Amino acid sequence: MNNGPTSSSKWVYDSPVLSDVEAKLRRFLIESANDGLIIGIQVCAYKDGKVIIDTAAGVLGKDDPRPVQPDSLFPVFSATKGVTAGMVHWLADKGKLKLDENVANIWPEFGNNGKDQIKVNHILNHTAGLHNALADIANDPTSLCDWDECLKRIAMVAPETEPGSQQMYHRQAYGWLCGGIIEHASGKKFQDVLEDAFLRPLNVEGEFYIGIPPGMESRVATVTIDPSDLNKLTNFLTAMATSPTPVLPSSFIAEAVERGISIANELNIRRAILPAGNGHFSARALARFYAALVDCGVVPLPHPSTTTKTKETIDSSDDVDSKIFTNAKANMHDAFLGSGYYKELTFPNGKFGLGFGRFNATDGSVIGFGHAGLGGSVGYGDINNRFAIAVTLNKLSIGTLTGEIIRFVCLELNLPVPADYAGSTAKVN
Repeated sequence: MNNGPTSSSKWVYDSPVLSDVEAKLRRFLIESANDGLIIGIQVCAYKDGKVIIDTAAGVLGKDDPRPVQPDSLFPVFSATKGVTAGMVHWLADKGKLKLDENVANIWPEFGNNGKDQIKVNHILNHTAGLHNALADIANDPTSLCDWDECLKRIAMVAPETEPGSQQMYHRQAYGWLCGGIIEHASGKKFQDVLEDAFLRPLNVEGEFYIGIPPGMESRVATVTIDPSDLNKLTNFLTAMATSPTPVLPSSFIAEAVERGISIANELNIRRAILPAGNGHFSARALARFYAALVDCGVVPLPHPSTTTKTKETIDSSDDVDSKIFTNAKANMHDAFLGSGYYKELTFPNGKFGLGFGRFNATDGSVIGFGHAGLGGSVGYGDINNRFAIAVTLNKLSIGTLTGEIIRFVCLELNLPVPADYAGSTAKVN
Protein backbone atom coordinates (compact mmCIF):
# COMPACT_ATOMS: atom_id res chain seq x y z
CA MET A 1 0.00 0.00 0.00
CA ASN A 2 1.34 3.42 -0.97
CA ASN A 3 0.56 5.87 1.82
CA GLY A 4 2.63 8.68 0.34
CA PRO A 5 1.55 11.98 -1.20
CA THR A 6 1.64 10.51 -4.70
CA SER A 7 -1.52 8.53 -3.80
CA SER A 8 -3.51 11.50 -2.48
CA SER A 9 -3.59 15.23 -3.06
CA LYS A 10 -4.73 15.65 0.56
CA TRP A 11 -1.71 13.94 2.15
CA VAL A 12 -0.88 17.09 4.16
CA TYR A 13 -3.82 18.24 6.23
CA ASP A 14 -5.23 21.48 4.84
CA SER A 15 -4.43 23.86 7.68
CA PRO A 16 -2.95 27.36 7.37
CA VAL A 17 0.78 27.64 6.67
CA LEU A 18 1.98 29.69 9.62
CA SER A 19 5.55 30.48 8.58
CA ASP A 20 8.15 30.10 5.86
CA VAL A 21 9.81 27.36 7.85
CA GLU A 22 6.55 25.42 7.93
CA ALA A 23 6.14 25.70 4.16
CA LYS A 24 9.65 24.31 3.66
CA LEU A 25 9.10 21.59 6.23
CA ARG A 26 5.95 20.39 4.48
CA ARG A 27 7.89 19.95 1.23
CA PHE A 28 10.49 17.91 3.08
CA LEU A 29 7.82 15.70 4.66
CA ILE A 30 6.33 15.00 1.23
CA GLU A 31 9.76 13.97 -0.07
CA SER A 32 10.33 11.77 2.97
CA ALA A 33 6.96 10.08 2.53
CA ASN A 34 7.71 9.31 -1.09
CA ASP A 35 10.95 7.72 0.12
CA GLY A 36 8.92 5.44 2.38
CA LEU A 37 9.96 7.10 5.66
CA ILE A 38 6.55 8.31 6.81
CA ILE A 39 3.12 6.78 7.28
CA GLY A 40 1.60 9.45 9.50
CA ILE A 41 3.16 12.38 11.31
CA GLN A 42 2.48 15.61 13.21
CA VAL A 43 4.92 18.44 13.88
CA CYS A 44 4.14 21.47 16.03
CA ALA A 45 6.47 24.23 17.20
CA TYR A 46 6.19 27.39 19.29
CA LYS A 47 8.50 30.39 19.08
CA ASP A 48 8.13 33.37 21.40
CA GLY A 49 4.69 32.22 22.50
CA LYS A 50 3.28 31.78 19.00
CA VAL A 51 2.58 28.66 16.97
CA ILE A 52 4.88 28.72 13.94
CA ILE A 53 4.39 25.11 12.80
CA ASP A 54 1.26 22.99 13.08
CA THR A 55 1.44 20.30 10.41
CA ALA A 56 -0.39 17.00 10.25
CA ALA A 57 0.16 14.62 7.37
CA GLY A 58 -0.25 11.06 6.19
CA VAL A 59 -2.60 8.37 7.45
CA LEU A 60 -3.35 6.84 10.85
CA GLY A 61 -1.78 3.47 10.02
CA LYS A 62 -0.41 1.30 7.25
CA ASP A 63 -3.78 -0.47 7.19
CA ASP A 64 -5.81 2.57 8.23
CA PRO A 65 -6.12 5.06 5.34
CA ARG A 66 -7.92 7.74 7.32
CA PRO A 67 -5.98 11.00 7.25
CA VAL A 68 -3.98 12.26 10.22
CA GLN A 69 -5.60 15.41 11.59
CA PRO A 70 -4.21 18.01 14.02
CA ASP A 71 -6.09 16.40 16.92
CA SER A 72 -5.16 12.78 16.10
CA LEU A 73 -3.59 10.95 19.02
CA PHE A 74 -0.21 9.26 18.63
CA PRO A 75 1.28 6.73 21.05
CA VAL A 76 4.57 8.36 22.06
CA PHE A 77 6.12 5.65 24.27
CA SER A 78 8.72 7.12 26.66
CA ALA A 79 8.04 10.70 25.62
CA THR A 80 5.27 10.20 28.18
CA LYS A 81 7.90 10.31 30.94
CA GLY A 82 8.43 14.06 30.51
CA VAL A 83 4.75 14.70 31.24
CA THR A 84 4.84 12.37 34.24
CA ALA A 85 7.91 14.19 35.57
CA GLY A 86 6.11 17.47 35.04
CA MET A 87 3.34 16.27 37.34
CA VAL A 88 5.86 15.58 40.13
CA HIS A 89 7.37 19.05 39.69
CA TRP A 90 3.89 20.59 39.72
CA LEU A 91 3.17 18.96 43.07
CA ALA A 92 6.52 20.16 44.41
CA ASP A 93 5.62 23.67 43.27
CA LYS A 94 2.33 23.38 45.15
CA GLY A 95 4.16 22.33 48.32
CA LYS A 96 2.77 18.78 48.28
CA LEU A 97 6.24 17.18 48.27
CA LYS A 98 9.94 18.02 48.29
CA LEU A 99 12.28 16.82 45.58
CA ASP A 100 14.83 15.64 48.16
CA GLU A 101 12.23 13.98 50.40
CA ASN A 102 12.27 10.27 51.22
CA VAL A 103 9.62 8.55 49.15
CA ALA A 104 8.55 6.54 52.20
CA ASN A 105 7.53 9.79 53.92
CA ILE A 106 5.02 10.30 51.13
CA TRP A 107 4.18 6.67 50.37
CA PRO A 108 4.72 4.61 53.57
CA GLU A 109 4.22 1.20 51.92
CA PHE A 110 7.18 1.95 49.67
CA GLY A 111 9.72 2.01 52.48
CA ASN A 112 10.25 -1.75 52.85
CA ASN A 113 12.85 -4.13 51.35
CA GLY A 114 15.70 -1.63 51.51
CA LYS A 115 13.91 1.30 49.88
CA ASP A 116 13.66 3.54 52.95
CA GLN A 117 16.53 5.77 51.74
CA ILE A 118 15.23 6.30 48.20
CA LYS A 119 14.29 9.93 47.64
CA VAL A 120 12.04 11.58 45.08
CA ASN A 121 15.06 12.88 43.18
CA HIS A 122 16.46 9.34 42.90
CA ILE A 123 13.27 8.31 41.13
CA LEU A 124 13.30 11.34 38.82
CA ASN A 125 16.95 10.96 37.81
CA HIS A 126 16.87 7.18 37.32
CA THR A 127 19.25 6.38 40.20
CA ALA A 128 16.82 4.54 42.49
CA GLY A 129 18.27 1.12 41.65
CA LEU A 130 14.89 -0.19 40.48
CA HIS A 131 15.69 -0.24 36.76
CA ASN A 132 14.64 -3.88 36.29
CA ALA A 133 11.63 -3.80 38.61
CA LEU A 134 8.51 -5.48 37.18
CA ALA A 135 10.39 -6.13 33.94
CA ASP A 136 8.40 -9.28 33.17
CA ILE A 137 4.96 -7.83 33.81
CA ALA A 138 4.42 -7.10 30.11
CA ASN A 139 3.99 -10.87 29.71
CA ASP A 140 0.96 -10.64 32.01
CA PRO A 141 -1.37 -8.10 30.34
CA THR A 142 -4.02 -8.42 33.04
CA SER A 143 -1.60 -7.30 35.76
CA LEU A 144 0.09 -4.75 33.47
CA CYS A 145 -3.21 -2.95 32.98
CA ASP A 146 -4.17 -3.09 36.67
CA TRP A 147 -2.97 0.26 38.06
CA ASP A 148 -3.47 -0.55 41.73
CA GLU A 149 -1.83 -3.95 41.36
CA CYS A 150 1.24 -2.41 39.72
CA LEU A 151 1.57 0.17 42.50
CA LYS A 152 1.29 -2.61 45.07
CA ARG A 153 3.96 -4.68 43.34
CA ILE A 154 6.41 -1.80 42.83
CA ALA A 155 6.14 -0.96 46.54
CA MET A 156 7.33 -4.48 47.41
CA VAL A 157 10.44 -4.79 45.20
CA ALA A 158 14.03 -4.41 46.43
CA PRO A 159 16.64 -2.12 44.78
CA GLU A 160 19.63 -3.62 42.98
CA THR A 161 22.02 -0.74 43.70
CA GLU A 162 22.51 1.93 46.35
CA PRO A 163 20.25 4.96 45.75
CA GLY A 164 22.12 7.67 43.86
CA SER A 165 25.10 5.46 43.02
CA GLN A 166 24.30 4.60 39.41
CA GLN A 167 22.17 6.20 36.72
CA MET A 168 20.36 3.41 34.88
CA TYR A 169 17.29 4.18 32.81
CA HIS A 170 14.12 3.05 34.61
CA ARG A 171 12.36 2.14 31.38
CA GLN A 172 9.13 0.69 32.76
CA ALA A 173 9.28 1.06 36.54
CA TYR A 174 9.55 4.86 36.26
CA GLY A 175 5.84 5.29 35.59
CA TRP A 176 4.61 3.38 38.62
CA LEU A 177 7.25 4.91 40.87
CA CYS A 178 6.28 8.44 39.88
CA GLY A 179 2.62 7.50 39.80
CA GLY A 180 2.66 6.24 43.37
CA ILE A 181 4.38 9.43 44.51
CA ILE A 182 1.85 11.56 42.61
CA GLU A 183 -1.19 9.84 44.08
CA HIS A 184 0.07 9.67 47.66
CA ALA A 185 1.39 13.24 47.71
CA SER A 186 -1.78 14.71 46.22
CA GLY A 187 -4.38 12.47 47.81
CA LYS A 188 -5.98 12.26 44.36
CA LYS A 189 -6.13 9.79 41.51
CA PHE A 190 -3.40 10.05 38.86
CA GLN A 191 -5.80 11.12 36.12
CA ASP A 192 -7.28 13.85 38.31
CA VAL A 193 -3.83 15.31 38.96
CA LEU A 194 -3.04 15.22 35.24
CA GLU A 195 -6.23 17.16 34.58
CA ASP A 196 -5.57 19.71 37.35
CA ALA A 197 -1.92 20.24 36.43
CA PHE A 198 -2.02 20.42 32.64
CA LEU A 199 -5.24 19.56 30.84
CA ARG A 200 -7.30 22.48 32.07
CA PRO A 201 -4.56 25.12 32.52
CA LEU A 202 -3.11 24.44 29.07
CA ASN A 203 -6.47 23.94 27.35
CA VAL A 204 -5.40 20.62 25.80
CA GLU A 205 -8.48 18.58 26.67
CA GLY A 206 -9.08 15.82 24.16
CA GLU A 207 -5.49 15.71 22.93
CA PHE A 208 -3.44 14.83 26.00
CA TYR A 209 -3.93 11.42 27.59
CA ILE A 210 -1.98 8.89 29.60
CA GLY A 211 -4.37 6.04 28.98
CA ILE A 212 -7.15 6.97 26.57
CA PRO A 213 -10.75 7.12 27.80
CA PRO A 214 -13.54 5.29 25.96
CA GLY A 215 -14.67 7.04 22.81
CA MET A 216 -11.22 8.16 21.65
CA GLU A 217 -10.26 4.95 19.85
CA SER A 218 -11.12 6.26 16.39
CA ARG A 219 -8.62 9.12 16.70
CA VAL A 220 -5.60 7.02 17.66
CA ALA A 221 -2.78 6.26 15.21
CA THR A 222 -1.50 2.71 14.85
CA VAL A 223 2.25 2.23 15.26
CA THR A 224 4.27 -0.05 13.03
CA ILE A 225 7.89 -0.82 12.32
CA ASP A 226 9.62 -2.52 9.40
CA PRO A 227 11.67 -5.64 10.22
CA SER A 228 14.87 -3.91 9.11
CA ASP A 229 14.17 -0.91 11.33
CA LEU A 230 13.29 -3.22 14.22
CA ASN A 231 16.64 -4.98 13.84
CA LYS A 232 18.50 -1.67 13.80
CA LEU A 233 16.59 -0.41 16.83
CA THR A 234 17.01 -3.54 18.91
CA ASN A 235 20.70 -3.85 18.04
CA PHE A 236 21.26 -0.23 19.05
CA LEU A 237 19.39 -0.59 22.35
CA THR A 238 20.92 -3.96 23.17
CA ALA A 239 24.39 -2.48 22.67
CA MET A 240 23.53 0.29 25.14
CA ALA A 241 22.33 -2.29 27.66
CA THR A 242 25.34 -4.60 27.37
CA SER A 243 28.24 -2.16 27.04
CA PRO A 244 30.96 -2.01 29.75
CA THR A 245 29.23 1.14 31.04
CA PRO A 246 25.56 0.42 30.31
CA VAL A 247 22.93 3.15 30.43
CA LEU A 248 19.98 0.81 29.85
CA PRO A 249 18.93 -1.99 32.22
CA SER A 250 19.66 -5.61 31.39
CA SER A 251 15.91 -6.22 31.00
CA PHE A 252 15.86 -3.83 28.03
CA ILE A 253 16.72 -6.46 25.44
CA ALA A 254 15.50 -7.12 21.93
CA GLU A 255 12.59 -9.27 23.08
CA ALA A 256 11.35 -6.55 25.42
CA VAL A 257 11.49 -3.94 22.66
CA GLU A 258 9.64 -6.14 20.20
CA ARG A 259 7.05 -7.06 22.82
CA GLY A 260 6.50 -3.41 23.74
CA ILE A 261 5.86 -2.45 20.13
CA SER A 262 3.59 -5.43 19.48
CA ILE A 263 1.24 -4.66 22.40
CA ALA A 264 1.18 -0.88 21.96
CA ASN A 265 -1.80 -1.05 19.61
CA GLU A 266 -3.91 -3.28 21.85
CA LEU A 267 -6.97 -1.51 23.22
CA ASN A 268 -6.45 -2.66 26.82
CA ILE A 269 -2.90 -1.25 26.72
CA ARG A 270 -4.08 2.02 25.22
CA ARG A 271 -6.65 2.43 28.00
CA ALA A 272 -4.32 1.46 30.88
CA ILE A 273 -2.50 3.99 33.05
CA LEU A 274 1.17 3.45 32.16
CA PRO A 275 2.93 6.76 32.93
CA ALA A 276 6.27 5.50 31.62
CA GLY A 277 5.08 4.85 28.12
CA ASN A 278 1.48 4.96 26.95
CA GLY A 279 0.90 8.67 26.53
CA HIS A 280 -1.38 9.44 23.61
CA PHE A 281 -0.83 13.04 22.55
CA SER A 282 -1.21 15.24 19.55
CA ALA A 283 2.00 17.04 18.63
CA ARG A 284 0.36 20.41 19.20
CA ALA A 285 -0.65 19.44 22.75
CA LEU A 286 2.82 18.08 23.55
CA ALA A 287 4.48 21.17 22.05
CA ARG A 288 2.16 23.38 24.10
CA PHE A 289 3.22 21.52 27.26
CA TYR A 290 6.90 22.23 26.57
CA ALA A 291 6.18 25.81 25.52
CA ALA A 292 4.58 26.36 28.92
CA LEU A 293 7.54 24.76 30.70
CA VAL A 294 10.06 26.83 28.75
CA ASP A 295 8.28 29.97 29.92
CA CYS A 296 7.58 28.38 33.33
CA GLY A 297 3.96 29.21 32.63
CA VAL A 298 4.28 32.98 33.08
CA VAL A 299 3.40 33.96 29.50
CA PRO A 300 -0.06 33.17 28.10
CA LEU A 301 0.20 30.98 25.00
CA PRO A 302 -2.25 30.96 22.09
CA HIS A 303 -4.31 27.84 21.60
CA PRO A 304 -2.64 25.61 19.02
CA SER A 305 -5.81 24.78 17.10
CA THR A 306 -5.56 25.77 13.44
CA THR A 307 -8.42 23.71 12.08
CA THR A 308 -10.74 26.62 11.28
CA LYS A 309 -8.57 29.68 11.85
CA THR A 310 -6.37 31.93 9.80
CA LYS A 311 -2.81 32.82 10.65
CA GLU A 312 -3.89 36.25 11.89
CA THR A 313 -6.41 34.94 14.42
CA ILE A 314 -3.98 32.30 15.65
CA ASP A 315 -1.38 34.96 16.36
CA SER A 316 -3.68 37.36 18.16
CA SER A 317 -6.57 35.60 19.89
CA ASP A 318 -7.61 32.80 22.24
CA ASP A 319 -4.90 33.43 24.79
CA VAL A 320 -5.30 31.39 27.95
CA ASP A 321 -3.71 31.71 31.35
CA SER A 322 -1.17 28.87 31.40
CA LYS A 323 0.56 29.77 34.66
CA ILE A 324 1.09 26.19 35.76
CA PHE A 325 4.04 26.88 38.10
CA THR A 326 3.35 29.67 40.55
CA ASN A 327 5.35 29.27 43.76
CA ALA A 328 8.84 28.37 42.54
CA LYS A 329 11.57 29.84 44.75
CA ALA A 330 14.32 29.02 42.24
CA ASN A 331 14.57 28.72 38.47
CA MET A 332 12.28 25.86 37.49
CA HIS A 333 14.49 25.23 34.50
CA ASP A 334 17.18 24.35 37.06
CA ALA A 335 14.74 21.95 38.68
CA PHE A 336 14.04 20.20 35.38
CA LEU A 337 17.74 19.96 34.51
CA GLY A 338 19.06 19.23 37.99
CA SER A 339 21.38 22.24 37.84
CA GLY A 340 22.04 25.35 39.93
CA TYR A 341 20.17 25.13 43.22
CA TYR A 342 19.23 21.51 42.38
CA LYS A 343 22.64 20.32 41.23
CA GLU A 344 23.22 18.07 44.25
CA LEU A 345 19.99 16.20 43.57
CA THR A 346 21.07 14.59 40.34
CA PHE A 347 23.78 12.31 38.98
CA PRO A 348 27.05 14.08 38.03
CA ASN A 349 27.35 14.48 34.25
CA GLY A 350 24.32 12.26 33.76
CA LYS A 351 22.05 12.19 30.74
CA PHE A 352 19.02 13.02 32.89
CA GLY A 353 18.21 15.93 35.13
CA LEU A 354 15.18 15.58 37.40
CA GLY A 355 12.80 13.70 35.15
CA PHE A 356 13.81 15.27 31.85
CA GLY A 357 16.59 14.47 29.43
CA ARG A 358 19.27 17.12 29.13
CA PHE A 359 19.81 18.38 25.59
CA ASN A 360 23.30 19.72 24.91
CA ALA A 361 24.70 21.78 22.05
CA THR A 362 27.68 20.42 20.14
CA ASP A 363 29.98 22.43 22.42
CA GLY A 364 28.64 20.55 25.44
CA SER A 365 26.59 23.40 26.89
CA VAL A 366 23.08 22.60 28.09
CA ILE A 367 20.49 24.24 25.84
CA GLY A 368 17.25 22.53 26.70
CA PHE A 369 15.27 19.68 28.15
CA GLY A 370 12.71 17.17 26.96
CA HIS A 371 12.08 13.48 26.47
CA ALA A 372 12.16 11.18 23.46
CA GLY A 373 10.19 7.99 22.99
CA LEU A 374 10.95 4.63 21.44
CA GLY A 375 10.73 4.97 17.68
CA GLY A 376 11.06 8.72 17.27
CA SER A 377 8.32 10.77 18.97
CA VAL A 378 9.78 13.60 21.07
CA GLY A 379 9.04 16.81 22.95
CA TYR A 380 11.81 19.41 23.43
CA GLY A 381 12.14 22.91 24.86
CA ASP A 382 14.99 25.39 24.35
CA ILE A 383 15.47 27.20 27.68
CA ASN A 384 17.06 30.36 26.26
CA ASN A 385 15.07 31.02 23.09
CA ARG A 386 11.42 30.49 24.02
CA PHE A 387 11.23 27.62 21.55
CA ALA A 388 9.45 24.29 21.86
CA ILE A 389 8.79 21.53 19.36
CA ALA A 390 7.07 18.16 19.31
CA VAL A 391 7.13 15.42 16.69
CA THR A 392 4.72 12.49 16.78
CA LEU A 393 4.80 9.66 14.26
CA ASN A 394 3.56 6.13 13.76
CA LYS A 395 6.30 4.57 11.63
CA LEU A 396 8.94 3.75 14.21
CA SER A 397 12.69 3.87 13.59
CA ILE A 398 15.84 4.78 15.48
CA GLY A 399 14.82 8.43 15.32
CA THR A 400 16.64 9.55 12.18
CA LEU A 401 13.66 11.33 10.64
CA THR A 402 12.90 13.13 13.90
CA GLY A 403 16.49 14.32 14.00
CA GLU A 404 16.25 15.64 10.46
CA ILE A 405 13.12 17.61 11.32
CA ILE A 406 14.45 19.18 14.52
CA ARG A 407 17.80 19.99 12.95
CA PHE A 408 16.17 21.68 9.98
CA VAL A 409 13.74 23.76 12.05
CA CYS A 410 16.47 24.89 14.45
CA LEU A 411 18.79 25.91 11.61
CA GLU A 412 16.01 27.78 9.82
CA LEU A 413 15.31 29.72 13.02
CA ASN A 414 19.01 30.27 13.76
CA LEU A 415 18.75 28.29 17.00
CA PRO A 416 21.32 25.90 18.47
CA VAL A 417 20.86 22.31 17.30
CA PRO A 418 20.80 19.63 20.01
CA ALA A 419 23.91 17.50 19.71
CA ASP A 420 21.80 14.34 19.47
CA TYR A 421 20.45 15.64 16.19
CA ALA A 422 23.44 17.60 14.87
CA GLY A 423 24.58 14.74 12.66
CA SER A 424 21.38 14.69 10.66
CA THR A 425 21.74 15.40 6.98
CA ALA A 426 18.38 16.77 5.86
CA LYS A 427 18.53 19.05 2.85
CA VAL A 428 15.33 21.06 2.66
CA ASN A 429 14.75 23.92 0.25
